[in-house]
Amino acid sequence: MNPLRVILSFCLLFFSFLEGPAFSNTIYKWVDKKGTVHFSDQEPDADKVKGTVEEREYKDPSSLQPLKDEVIKETARNPIEYVTNCTFTLKGSKRIGSGFLVSSSGYALTCKHVVENASNLVGIMNDEQEAQVNVLFISDKYDLALVQVMASRKMPYLTIRDSDGLAPGDRLFAVGASAGLHSTVTDGVFTGFRAIGSAKEKFIQFSAPVNPGNSGGPLVDEKGMVVGVVSLKFLSQQGMPVSGVGFAVPSAQIKEEYGSYLEK
Repeated sequence: MNPLRVILSFCLLFFSFLEGPAFSNTIYKWVDKKGTVHFSDQEPDADKVKGTVEEREYKDPSSLQPLKDEVIKETARNPIEYVTNCTFTLKGSKRIGSGFLVSSSGYALTCKHVVENASNLVGIMNDEQEAQVNVLFISDKYDLALVQVMASRKMPYLTIRDSDGLAPGDRLFAVGASAGLHSTVTDGVFTGFRAIGSAKEKFIQFSAPVNPGNSGGPLVDEKGMVVGVVSLKFLSQQGMPVSGVGFAVPSAQIKEEYGSYLEK
């Protein structure tokens, strides 16, 4: 055999090995018999599936646009503007709320009371683009839910910090669909941690104004890092209106429930 041909054949085999397996552009979604939602590029065994298996077409990640997170960080004029780019309005069949991205693959957080018993969820992103939103997990302990924004591009996302280091007077920003107005930003300060209701869960109390639609949005510090998820507010006490008393689920509870889904 021609020695040159032998060398070329060896090179082709070597580079084929380096390339590895081809990326599957089909993603399978299914629910197992315990009610857990799964996403995989491998089709599941029929005996493990409850109901039908959905197939979704995705592009090879190597062919996607440059990481949108990097583009947005370069163009954002301050950390809070970047937060608005990672926050979306969440609309369902019964209510409106907010959510925010915590990974480039579309994982996002919101409040349990925003998505519970809701259907046909749609996320309106900061660039006005709409995307289907699927509920993955609803917390049994806290007013939290993990959802996924179904977009065929990499997404910008927020970083979670430890809220235990907050001190009274630290400036905080609430971002969300306040009164239905997309990407509204309000600011205030951290007051302290409070136990609310019979469950005695610990909430962050803050003074930034919040309204219907803010629920599920991020509460962030001046660097744009998430300290909590906006959950509720006091409207009145003994018939008297109350303002500037909002509450958020602390970041420790986010990490407890969904830490493995947060992008580092």
